[in-house]
Amino acid sequence: MPLQQTLLKIALLGTERQTQAPQGNTALQPYLAQLYPQGQVPTDSSRESAFLGAAALALQYCAAGNLPAVFTGTLASPDVKPDLPLIPPAAEMHLRRMLADSHLHPLLHGWLERVAAKRLRVPTTFIPALMEQAQQSRAIRPAISAVIGQRGHWLCNQHPDWQRLLTLTLETADHDVSIWEEGNSAQRAEYLRQLRPHQPAEARELLQAVWKQEAAPVRQELLQALQTNLGMADEAWLETCLDDRSKGVRQLAAELLGALPDSAFSQRMQTRLIHWLAIQTKTGLLNKLGGKKTLQVNLPETWDKSWLRDGIEEKPPQGKGAKAWWLEQALSYVPPVAWTQRWQLTPHDLLILVQGNEWKDTLLTGWQQALARYPDTAWAEIWLTHNDASDSSLWQRLEPAQAERIALTLLAQHNTVTMLNILTYLPHPWDQAFSRQVLAILPQYTQHHAYIMDNILRHSATHLDPACVDEFVSTLRESLQAEDHPLHRLLNQTLFTLRFRADMLAALENA
Repeated sequence: MPLQQTLLKIALLGTERQTQAPQGNTALQPYLAQLYPQGQVPTDSSRESAFLGAAALALQYCAAGNLPAVFTGTLASPDVKPDLPLIPPAAEMHLRRMLADSHLHPLLHGWLERVAAKRLRVPTTFIPALMEQAQQSRAIRPAISAVIGQRGHWLCNQHPDWQRLLTLTLETADHDVSIWEEGNSAQRAEYLRQLRPHQPAEARELLQAVWKQEAAPVRQELLQALQTNLGMADEAWLETCLDDRSKGVRQLAAELLGALPDSAFSQRMQTRLIHWLAIQTKTGLLNKLGGKKTLQVNLPETWDKSWLRDGIEEKPPQGKGAKAWWLEQALSYVPPVAWTQRWQLTPHDLLILVQGNEWKDTLLTGWQQALARYPDTAWAEIWLTHNDASDSSLWQRLEPAQAERIALTLLAQHNTVTMLNILTYLPHPWDQAFSRQVLAILPQYTQHHAYIMDNILRHSATHLDPACVDEFVSTLRESLQAEDHPLHRLLNQTLFTLRFRADMLAALENA
């Protein structure tokens, strides 16, 4: 038994029960012999003293007496590939500050993407801290992988916990099939996404070859690569995926098939819904002359088991009726633009048509889910301005210019702090003209409590155009200077972040 374990056992049982002297290795035994002469445990009061001396000896030996282990493995081949140029020293300072200051963490992802766009890399000394960020956020991993350079990838490949956090980059890919064969699931999915635009059939065949041996979560992650360059050539195989044993895979396959208007799946789903929904002209002479229409909903009384293969489950969640559940699921797999085209109605007319309909909530829920799956700019704009401005997923799918235009329209129509919150749904760097218009209306909201404005100002600090720093100061000078103002701290923190961003971007632009 090792010396440490022997001493621990004696300590737990008590020295009065100790019958044998502890034994050490060749280096320790001569010293233990002095505490336990002739290998005997003392019988008098020196028993405890001998034990404490042995414990102290073992502790010091563990701290300083052990010889270092001799490396017997094989060293990795050195990295000798040419690498990207380093970021400038000023940018290193900004990176160090972002990693250390939690208030600046939201800037890190965008900064890394800008570094990647300029084809620069960060020093390897930052890799441990960046890998910690990659551990906490899956979304930031591609940006980190793109800026650590060849040397960084070589270093991470020597560390198993870091290696699994890397994703594929243009520098590491080069259609190297070993990445597909040996990479982690994220790297393999990215390999397929990069292959799909140029060789869609080859990418699909690679996936088909390994399909049966992959776990369900990996199959689902890899299948998402088919969203790139999706076409009718993928239909036959996606149709077989509707029978997959994984519910997540079945749903994703149905979603992809729904994006193909000519697929058999789309035709089945639309034919089913055509029997459930119909546009009719209202009765009465005036209604007929005026062309007033109504949306008729006629749902089946019983569930058909053939629907399950197309993603329509029988049992509804708690609190939802069975028929509403069937309709909602079916609508979610048909692009909303299909209905405006079929019925020759604008999205605005169709949304007005469902007002007062007993199935209104179900129809709107189904269309909202479909719009998230199959974005359409005309539908998205009408939905946000006339139905639900708080649908953050739709805001993120709009082009920046369109999102800013819709946001300004809504802010002009609704002068409330609740509507101001839509600014937090705009994830892109704001245009300078839009930033100035936001600053122009901001003073009217500065009397609100800090807890209401906190998220809005924090988001604005990371998205306003940094060129508007001086305008921010001049517009909000009084609030920035008055220490008793309810937003004094938040506004000054916003100003600090804006100035930091301006310096940060200037350092990269000069690289």
